[in-house]
Amino acid sequence: MSKPSPFPPSSSTPGGGVVHLTLQPPFHPVFSTLSFSYPLKLVVSASHEIPSLPSSSPLSSSSPALRPSSVPLLFLLSYGGGLVSGDHISLSITLSPSTRLTIATQGSTKIFRPPPLPPSTLPQLTRQDLRVNIGAHAALWLAPDPCQPFAHSRYAQSQIFELDVRGGASLGLVDWVCEGRSARGEKWACESWRGRNEVWDVSAPTSQVPSGERAVAKGEETENNRKKCLLLRDNIILSAPNISSRVDGLGIFGTIILVGPLLSSLAQFFISEFKGLARIGARDWSSGKSQESSADPIVVETEEQRRARWRKRRQEREKKDGVLWTAASVRRAVVVKFGAREVEGAKMWLGDMLMEEGTTAREFGPGGLMGVK
Repeated sequence: MSKPSPFPPSSSTPGGGVVHLTLQPPFHPVFSTLSFSYPLKLVVSASHEIPSLPSSSPLSSSSPALRPSSVPLLFLLSYGGGLVSGDHISLSITLSPSTRLTIATQGSTKIFRPPPLPPSTLPQLTRQDLRVNIGAHAALWLAPDPCQPFAHSRYAQSQIFELDVRGGASLGLVDWVCEGRSARGEKWACESWRGRNEVWDVSAPTSQVPSGERAVAKGEETENNRKKCLLLRDNIILSAPNISSRVDGLGIFGTIILVGPLLSSLAQFFISEFKGLARIGARDWSSGKSQESSADPIVVETEEQRRARWRKRRQEREKKDGVLWTAASVRRAVVVKFGAREVEGAKMWLGDMLMEEGTTAREFGPGGLMGVK
């Protein structure tokens, strides 16, 4: 007869995870909860110290208590570097007021191909569900490496973000998917890939939510008699056959979602740079002469001239790498859609944009740029 286990029964579910980041006095962020189970793995890395705000910053008028001392870096991993057929990841993240968190990965999330199956039998669906609650003056930067679905795989992900928008919550999300293992000739050979992103404002009392923005579904009341207001829903559905014929030669495409005051500068940077792109039928009035500064050491290049040279080089690389992108304001968010022929071209473009503007590295640390290096 086997002996009973001395350990209490586990209440965790496979692939489940819970993260709760809180702020201890005076301004020190700590994980009050950090749990996960196979095949999910969460690893906390070194925190990024947040620099002091300059007096000219639009956020400098905020109370110092609304600014944590550092930003933890959390790696979202899976054993073996990917998910197999039938895996289900379910992760819940809560950011208490005035906290910040950067989430990254250490490589692409691979969706492995299923084992051989009888004809006309679909492989099991691989799922990944994420639900995030961001409190007042809290901020999340979520920028994993691209998802890489292998041939014949089936994958679906749902990412739901609930923000105290009126309380100053901020969200930065990079969500992208590539064609698969291009070195092995895979070009969108997955059976299906589905992604859904939702951003909800949970800050408004029911009486203050415009009727046109109120959630239609029942049961959307939150605590303190507040109503969930849907700001954005973004869906991507790829299904066989012939996915490659419908993506117009793109080997990767993705979505960037920016919400909140901490990322307003980055959001407006994307909008302004998009407005500066040449339009169909528009004439190029540039002289074609080099914009390089004079070799005379007395001549000092202005910031405007330096930005113009950077913009010209970036647009030349966009053309070379087949990068296409657009940006638009949607309610209180800015949404950027982008694509490129190859993964490296997309990474170079996004990294160039983020490093030129500077908010990501300054406010969330170098971990926020890991996916584009």
